[in-house]
Formats: sequence, C-alpha cells, structure tokens
Amino acid sequence: MFSEMIAELQRGVMPDMEPLKGRCRAALSKKLAIVSQPPTYWIDDPKRNPLTEHLLWAILLTGDSDLLDVIIGIVLMEQEELDGMSVEAFMQQGVSRLLALAPDEKFLKQLRLESALVNHIR
Repeated sequence: MFSEMIAELQRGVMPDMEPLKGRCRAALSKKLAIVSQPPTYWIDDPKRNPLTEHLLWAILLTGDSDLLDVIIGIVLMEQEELDGMSVEAFMQQGVSRLLALAPDEKFLKQLRLESALVNHIR
C-alpha cells in the first residue's frame, strides 16, 4: 500500500502529501478492522493488513498528530505480536528505518526538516 512512498524516498524524492494522506487514512481503516479481531484472525497480506511500520512512516511524513495517536494505539494492540516491544522502542526503530531509506545526506537533512520526524528523533 505504501510501495510508491518507499520507492520515492529511496530515490530522494518527498512523496506528494495529499495522496499519501488519503492512502494513510484508508490503510488505517483496514488496520483497525484487522486489529479489532483476535490475533489468530490477523492477515499477513500487507494489502489487507498494512504494515504498522509503513503506516508510522506515512503518518510521520504527513505530520498528522491525530493519526499519530491512532498508530500508537495500534502498536499497543499489537504489542504481543511485536514481542512486547514498547511503543517508544517501536517509534525509535521506525524512525531509524525510515531515515535509512534516504539515499544521501542531503536528502536525509531534507527528510528531517520537511517532515514531522524532527519531533521524534532523540
């Protein structure tokens, strides 16, 4: 669901935020429908059950603080499946992996400045 966003970041291009916001909201709806079920019914297909980390990346890029609260709730629901990883650890790991997509230092600086990542880097 977020392959285009990831490919653009790897090329050093910031994704277009309006379509990304729409995809993000659609993915969150799918994710919430999945995590509201018992874990035995969770689907591994990322088209129907988007990866939580990719959702986090999209939310951080769009800077939507309301959706950030939603993804934190999802991480809390998924903690058992995430081997008990804390929300803070998941967020830090997610930010590190997102920053690792940057192809060079110039884009890395741009990514930090133009996204909501600035508030999540420690």
